[in-house]
Amino acid sequence: MLIAPHFLVGTAIATHTDPNEFWLAALAALTSHFILDSIPHRDTIGGFHINTANVIMEMFDVGFTFAVFFLLVPKSLWLYGLAISGVAILPDIIAIPGLFWPQWYQLPIIKPFHWWHTKIIQPPNEKMSWFWGLLPQILTVGTAIYFLTMKPL
Repeated sequence: MLIAPHFLVGTAIATHTDPNEFWLAALAALTSHFILDSIPHRDTIGGFHINTANVIMEMFDVGFTFAVFFLLVPKSLWLYGLAISGVAILPDIIAIPGLFWPQWYQLPIIKPFHWWHTKIIQPPNEKMSWFWGLLPQILTVGTAIYFLTMKPL
């Protein structure tokens, strides 16, 4: 999935949990990542992550995500929200070095995680149309924004 669904679900978790329950919120955010990735979706244009279209799409995705975050999250929760939302995108952050250095995916601790995260949880969906590939992500973002507009703790 794109960054926005993962990050904003993590943000919604953060704004509706007590900061004293950091580890429980972090576990919920990490779990949400794998649940969301198990929903069929499409998050690349073309077959490879690094191309002009994907870079532009990701720049928009990240800009939109942070705009929503800073507009809807109270300043008093920014640090906590960023921490929990960071945990929600952690599995994708772990994969970034492999985009530039493919041997990353062969490291003993990374290889089984990468296989599980990409082949089992979210098998490639290049043949899925963009409408059906983006629809679950748009619905997820909309739902997260709904929860972010509710009164936080």
